This record gives sequence, C-alpha cells and structure tokens, in this order.
Amino acid sequence: MTQNQANMSKEEAEQAFKKWSQAEYVKISKYCNSKGYRVSRVIQSKCQSLPPMLAVWYVKTEDKDTDLWVVSGEFPTDLASSKIAKNAREALRHFSMSWHIQAAKLEDGVAEGKFELGDEATQTKFAKELTARAEGLYELYNSDKLWEASGLTL
Repeated sequence: MTQNQANMSKEEAEQAFKKWSQAEYVKISKYCNSKGYRVSRVIQSKCQSLPPMLAVWYVKTEDKDTDLWVVSGEFPTDLASSKIAKNAREALRHFSMSWHIQAAKLEDGVAEGKFELGDEATQTKFAKELTARAEGLYELYNSDKLWEASGLTL
C-alpha cells in the first residue's frame, strides 16, 4: 500500500479502485478483441485483484463461446483458456510458467542468431523483462499469506 493510499478515506479508496478496475477492463477488452475474442461479461466471483499492480480476470466471450483467464495491471496483458486453471491463483502460475517458456525461446533464438523481435538487443531485453515479470507473478502465486487474506487457498 502506498502512502497516498493509506491517507485515503474508504470512499476515496473505493472510487480509486473503481476507476482503476474500469481502466483495466477497457485494456483487457481491447486485448481480447485483438486476439479474436469479444468479452461478453466478467465473472466477478472468480476474479482477483491487487490494485494497481495486478488483476486476474475470468471472462466469458461472445464470439467463440470460450471462457478465459486474463491478466493485466503492471504485468503484460495476456490471456489463456479457462481450462488451464480452476482459480485465479492457479492462473497466475500458468502465466508465470508460460512467460518463462516464451523468454527461454527468445533467448534460444538469440543464441541461434534468430531474431523475432527485430534485433539481438531488443530480443535480449524483452526476454529479460519477461523473465522478471514471470518471477514476479510466481512470487504472488506462491504467497500463501496473500491468498489466505483473499480467502483463496489451495
């Protein structure tokens, strides 16, 4: 919690959360659309958030009749089939592992002289950033204290 958040009234904190959530919803909707999915609704009971750092969304889609997990916030926005996890915590573990694998493939590409992201420096930088984000997600996934406070335990 930031010092600014600590000084907020309950009403101000609720307003800040609502504004942040709305902005994140717009972000994930655009992202899902770019991947060919139209969000029809959010299943709030399955979602978890740690504003302004992270939101894990469970969404239903119109176009492909598919449920998705979507992660957003200060982490890269990403999506996966709802079948990969039964809850938000497990979804974080999936995204963490997926990003580690993507980063390793990018690093392998650099070693082989194959650059998907333009050049060696860009690809190396992105792989390191993705690895750092994956490790950050795993730390959140692995924090029993955090999940117990939210009422979700494995």
